Amino acid sequence: MDNISFADFQKLDIRVAEIKTAEEVEGADKLYKLTVDIGGEGRQLVAGIKQHYSLADLPGKKVLVLANLEPRTIRGVESRGMILCAHPEDRSTLVCTTVEKDIASGAKVS
Repeated sequence: MDNISFADFQKLDIRVAEIKTAEEVEGADKLYKLTVDIGGEGRQLVAGIKQHYSLADLPGKKVLVLANLEPRTIRGVESRGMILCAHPEDRSTLVCTTVEKDIASGAKVS
């Protein structure tokens, strides 16, 4: 694994986000379209978590999001950020990172 500089790390804007809605992405086996609240800012994300989370599990969950990732269109849906998740090397499971205690959406991770 390559090291990055502290200056590069400081460029990452990682925030607590609350998932408000979750929907299927038409024709996608692994993707959900999510609406999240990042400190009063509503944002749409596309996340490849469908095989690990049901739609009903997601609303209300607080996750960590890379908020300053360049927007990207995935399967015709614009994604403006990325949920941070953990997985073993074989990718047999996936766990979205969450916060241990209740904290406001938009809180910055440092």
